[in-house]
This record gives sequence, structure tokens and C-alpha cells, in this order.
Amino acid sequence: MPIPHQEMRRIIKRRITGLEGVQRIRVLKACLAEFPGYYQGPYGELRKWVQSLIDEAQLRHAVRHQDAYFIPKEGVAQVVLVGPPNAGKSSLLKTLTGRAVAVGDYPFTTLRPTAGMVKLEGAPVQLVDLPGLLEGAVDGRGGGKAVIGCIRMADAILFVAPLTPQGLRDYEAVVSEVTAELGPDVPTAVVATKGDLEEAEACWSSLSRSLAGRPAVRCSVLQGHGLDEVRGLIWDLCGLKRVYCKPRGKAASPDPVVLPPEGTVSDLMASLNRAWLERFQQARVTGNSARFAGQAVGLGHLLADGDVVELVIR
Repeated sequence: MPIPHQEMRRIIKRRITGLEGVQRIRVLKACLAEFPGYYQGPYGELRKWVQSLIDEAQLRHAVRHQDAYFIPKEGVAQVVLVGPPNAGKSSLLKTLTGRAVAVGDYPFTTLRPTAGMVKLEGAPVQLVDLPGLLEGAVDGRGGGKAVIGCIRMADAILFVAPLTPQGLRDYEAVVSEVTAELGPDVPTAVVATKGDLEEAEACWSSLSRSLAGRPAVRCSVLQGHGLDEVRGLIWDLCGLKRVYCKPRGKAASPDPVVLPPEGTVSDLMASLNRAWLERFQQARVTGNSARFAGQAVGLGHLLADGDVVELVIR
């Protein structure tokens, strides 16, 4: 004689009280397995109710999993460090940004994305250390789909290639999968790590032949070699531009305002003083974005690296 459906509903509620995520789903599925083979009537309705609880728990679990991987964008650009496990991404993040992160000589030291800021020309660029990717990541292996989701949101990708024979094989698999999944639109570059190892020179030569046009530099975090080149690579990768403000009747400031690739006069003003936007009359631009020196332009004018801008406000 099966348990009355009303009593079974109360039992299920007691069993799942305080449970979340995978544990809640497991208990609900176990309850379904205990049901008699009735698919109509009261037990049919009870089955639908339990299945709805399972669907809700799976959705909430997926949302929490994605939230744990979501890194809000900060600074003028977000660059993700992408590579196989134990490639040296965490060491690179720690050295460039000063962010305290777990660093180890074993795979999967990084289990969740970690962000830090590197200052380039005085402007903050956000670097995000992502968990190492395995071959088959796009199909979900090793939590790869969540990592791919982070990569989709970034402004640029810095592939990290460890200069060891196995490291290069793993790097090639990662690059192949990521580029096939995301396409060619996202800017990419390569930083080769572990340049202090004995086999680094031979591995660098091998890597150089397979870059497919991607800019690349090599470094050794341990010895401190090549880090300035890495910073320069990130700057070029982001397409950032330096704009120099010129007060009327005076020389241009030697300190640039750094803007993202699509930065306009409006973005320049907002970075200086957003209240000035309401008082804007025109800007006079000298540089690569102007047809002639001192060209008068509006708020929507797209600026170029090295432009000198004189703002005219009421």
C-alpha cells in the first residue's frame, strides 16, 4: 500500500528543508524513485511538483555557479589570462598587479577567476586570472563552459604559454578550442612564461613558428625578465590611446588621459569632469584624428593616440 500522497508531500518537504544545490537535487530525485508507478491522479500531480522543484534547484545552482565566475569590468579595459593549468598565470597576475593570489607548481591552483589592476601610463587595466583550460573545455570539461563565458565578456585575451614541451602542447589545444569557439574578433596576444627553464630557448623557437600572426613576448617571473615587455604587450593589445589636454594659451599637459579604443571627446570630458559635458561648446584637436591642426570637433569625435585637445566650455 503506497504512502498517501498528502503524507508523501509532507515527507519531501521535511527532507529538503535547509538543502540547496546538488544535495537538494539528489534528495528530490531519490524521492521520485520511491514513488509508486502512478502517472495520473494525485501521484501524477505530486510527480510534477517534485520535478518543478528539481528544475528550480538546477536553475538556481547554475546561476550561483555563473555568478562565482562573473568578474565585473573595472578600469579602462579587461584582459583575461587564458592558458592550460600550471602555465604561470597566477604568478603573472601577482607580479604585475600586486594582488595576493595562491601560487603553486601544481595544476589548478586557481579554481575561480581572480582580478587585479595593472597601471599602464597611469591608467588601470584589469587583468583576470582564469582557471586553467583542458582540451574539451568548450564541451564542459573541467568547468570549461563557465571559463569560456568569462572570456566572451573580456575586451582582449592574453594567452599564456609555458615554455616546456608539454606546456606548449597544452597551450596549442587551448588556443585551438578558444579561437574556434570565439572567432577572430577579440584581440589576442601571447606571453610565454617560465623563460628561465633549461628548455625555454628551444620551446620559444617552436612557439614563434606557430603564432599565426599574434604578437608575443617571453618572460620569467622568477627572474623578473621581460615584465616591461609584457606591460607593453598588454597596452598594445588593448588598443588604448593617450590624449593630452591643452589649456587655452598654454602648452599641453605632459600627463596623458588614457582612453579605450573607441574613446571620444565626450569620454575625455567625462574622465576629467562629467559636469563639463553640459557646458561644452567645442573641442579643438591637433593630431592623427584631425584633418588639420586645431580642427573644431564635437563630443562624438573619435580621438586617436597622441592627440592634443583644447576644450572650450561655457
